[in-house]
Amino acid sequence: YYRSRISPTTKIMAMVKAFSYGAGNVEIANTLQFHNVDYLTVAYTDEGVELRKNGITLPIMVMNPEEESFDDIIKYNLEPDIYSFRILDDFVQTASLYCQNDEKIPIHIELDTGMHRLGFMNDDIPELIDRLKNAKSIEVKSFFSHLACSEDPAMDHFTSNQIEKFREWSTLLKDKLDRKDVLCHILNSSGIV
Repeated sequence: YYRSRISPTTKIMAMVKAFSYGAGNVEIANTLQFHNVDYLTVAYTDEGVELRKNGITLPIMVMNPEEESFDDIIKYNLEPDIYSFRILDDFVQTASLYCQNDEKIPIHIELDTGMHRLGFMNDDIPELIDRLKNAKSIEVKSFFSHLACSEDPAMDHFTSNQIEKFREWSTLLKDKLDRKDVLCHILNSSGIV
């Protein structure tokens, strides 16, 4: 259904956190992998580790990376959501211990366009650009944000404003980092609809 609502070149990322909302994370992840979903997302590292141990090979983003789980994130080829300078600095430091030659560990950068939960704000972007340019052990795979109220038609103006901010900020980041290939994603299920 969702594939029919988006461009054929648009990727799909599916959330499989919290035991896939009670449906069984390994079972759901296997089904999604079989149907060629592009990315999976989990809340915590141990959920991603379990998927890897059960044969899931899709890229997996971890929404709540904790410093004590960074080694497992790298060991199991998981990709952390980086939403603060503290997590960025700590992860870069850990990643640098693992990287040899030109190796880079993939990360995802979360931008706060209006949910006001987690993510870098507009004022953070100049410093974020500098830190990302100097971090040799990581590679940004995506910039993303969350729509706060896309399911409410009365809030369409706010949702459109979030999307506009996201386009502006992610374009600036891609330009300044000279990374045109970085994925950008903001639409949740109701945003697609």
